[in-house]
Amino acid sequence: MAFGAGQQLSNAPGGIFSLSRRLLLRGNIRTLALTSMITGIYVSMLNTILQPFVVKDLGFSVVVLGILVAVGARPTGIASSIVQPFAGSLADLLGRRRLIVAGSAVGVCSMASFLIAAASHSFIPLSIGYFLLGLSLLGYPASQATIAESVSMDPGKLNIAFSVVFFFTQIPGAVMPFAAGFLVTYAGYVILFAAAAVLESANLFVLLTQLEETRRNPELADGQLLSDGFSIRRAVQMPSGFARIFAPFALDAFSFGLCGSIIYGMWTDQFGFTPADIGLIVGALSVSILASQYAAARLLLKVGARKTLAFSEFLTVLVLGGWLLTQSVPALVLISVVFGVSVATWVPAQSSLILTAAPADERGSVSGKLAAFRGLVAFPAPILGGLLFNAFGYYVPVSLSLVGEAFTTVAILKLLPSNA
Repeated sequence: MAFGAGQQLSNAPGGIFSLSRRLLLRGNIRTLALTSMITGIYVSMLNTILQPFVVKDLGFSVVVLGILVAVGARPTGIASSIVQPFAGSLADLLGRRRLIVAGSAVGVCSMASFLIAAASHSFIPLSIGYFLLGLSLLGYPASQATIAESVSMDPGKLNIAFSVVFFFTQIPGAVMPFAAGFLVTYAGYVILFAAAAVLESANLFVLLTQLEETRRNPELADGQLLSDGFSIRRAVQMPSGFARIFAPFALDAFSFGLCGSIIYGMWTDQFGFTPADIGLIVGALSVSILASQYAAARLLLKVGARKTLAFSEFLTVLVLGGWLLTQSVPALVLISVVFGVSVATWVPAQSSLILTAAPADERGSVSGKLAAFRGLVAFPAPILGGLLFNAFGYYVPVSLSLVGEAFTTVAILKLLPSNA
């Protein structure tokens, strides 16, 4: 399917850049690109400051951090994993827009909870903030379906539409991680969490006023749709024939989650890294993701989703090897450049593969079910990683994560459809 997309796009005037500009001129792609960029501003900031905030400022252990991440991490925490299959099914029944708006509203509440935790140094609002952070992904399956349906599932546009939205998500990462490490030193956590709440509130306003519905339901009342069309069993049941597709993604989430989901907290505790140090590493990652977008899109169009995902996973193995070999901040910044290429090639390829393989009336639910399957398999990983770190030190969880990602690379090549 991805090969066909590449052939169609190669004949389009102006190629990737021309099509990207046309997609951004109006409609949902422009709206989702804008809201993704707004989200990217505070998420790239959270990626830099949240784990050091828990470990260093609030004084909790890496084990506690692992539990919080297991509950609220995006996208593999238990909160996001439980909510997404139901949200995906409801998006197929009630429409995409409602679920996307609801997810943004929950995001506002999450940032407000972190703000209260920073002001009070209390564990309860911190844990609520993490839980709501995961829950805010209830709009993710609907947004993925909206992107696909906004280009009418045209294979010549689908991969580029996902890449465009992902690109705008990463733009703030070229600045915010570098700034966040220094801002928290001079302004404090309260100001930064307050800014995050304001940004997500702006996001909510844009979605309410600009996002258009793409799912056209029969003219039934919502109550009748729910009673006739919604089933908990169907919401959580794995789609027929998707086990071979879901398995490599779940293995990746668990393997990387052993150390990758808590790595900034581990570095803070083990090596004394400051928020400014973490900011440099996260910033390099974000800049690399941004700079790699065009090459990642070309690779996806040229070789297809399966080989692109395998390449991405191989790069992740190299990154984990680098984390084992050095604790130098400059060296880790360079390793983040490689990690950025891995992320840039992974995200659009995964979205394209899943949305193309899903039946037309199940695009939201299949995306949600994948998130649930990955999350339910992976949510113990940060807890286990924190316990291993506490008992055996830094190198054991990183080594186990590397071995798991190596197996995942093989699983991608063996299990994913050869024509993907």
